[in-house]
Amino acid sequence: MKASRIARTGLSIAIVSGVVVLGLFACVAVGFAREADTRRLSVVLFPTENNTDLQVWESKYYPYSVLEQKMTEYLAALFSDSPMTEVTVLDENGMNRWLSQPRRAEDMAIQMELYSAILKEREAVGTVETGSVKLRLKIFDAVNAERFATRIAVGKDKRYTFDPGDDKLFGIDVLGLTKVSDKGQKMSRPTWRQFSGSSHWQSIKNAVKDGYHEAMSHISIALKRNDPERYDLGEPPFNPFAVNIGRIISPTANSKRKRREYIISIGREDALKVGDVLEVVRSDTYISVDPENPAAVIPTSIGKVRVLSVQERTAVVRVIKDNRREPIQLQDLVMKFHGPEVLEMNWKAKKP
Repeated sequence: MKASRIARTGLSIAIVSGVVVLGLFACVAVGFAREADTRRLSVVLFPTENNTDLQVWESKYYPYSVLEQKMTEYLAALFSDSPMTEVTVLDENGMNRWLSQPRRAEDMAIQMELYSAILKEREAVGTVETGSVKLRLKIFDAVNAERFATRIAVGKDKRYTFDPGDDKLFGIDVLGLTKVSDKGQKMSRPTWRQFSGSSHWQSIKNAVKDGYHEAMSHISIALKRNDPERYDLGEPPFNPFAVNIGRIISPTANSKRKRREYIISIGREDALKVGDVLEVVRSDTYISVDPENPAAVIPTSIGKVRVLSVQERTAVVRVIKDNRREPIQLQDLVMKFHGPEVLEMNWKAKKP
């Protein structure tokens, strides 16, 4: 009787301990989800400056340059690709108001300056286009509206378009396969219709994308300048690359020891798609001597999974990387990141 009573008591303690641990784990998951749901990176884009002779007209009927506007719009599209980011595009008046106002709700402001564009085109039984573009990226904080970083972004591209000039190649009719679509009459300045499909525009887009990566790598610095006290307290910085957070809830019927597959609790509604690689995270809980903070939760990356199929609110994933000593298991968190990699689990994102 005494032995069975001890066994029952031990079982009760184990159950209670398990419930407490699961409760803490659930709180961590909810905390991450709440942060992902409520926190957004807010970015303001100033008008792009063009200090080169390059101009791209709206059309032959509207001979004014739209290149700067198109560059700003492309940068805005890159930021808007993440649901964790809010972007606002300002005109010159809006920029001046933002810089002069006493309080700013945004996290950072960015302005591009096109200062070098070497764009060449030559004929060689077709057209060879080469482009080399350099941008200066100015990054401002939101508290003092001070420029705290200036970075250089570079973009290059090269393209060959085969076009012998008529429908014959060395006297042989190729049935019009060599024809290039007519994009309109050549002007003293290219029109947007002509320019938008060229290698020259692609080189500019590559430079803008490089500038976007440079800006994203400075997010933690901007947030620290905006709120230094929060960083002094050791709170983890916001990571705009984290998009959605779910949990591993069940193995699949096809899961095998050498090819483990699981069902997770996020799906198509959470912007998941087939082929996505998700980070798998487990949080270790440590008991603290601080009565106001009795438990410290430390998240750790333990592996990666790839999405095989997607439903509205669930998805099937396969393990592609984990630790044999601490393998991926049920209740582990899965996170989709906007960037392909995460540098550390202190949520400082690696440049994608």
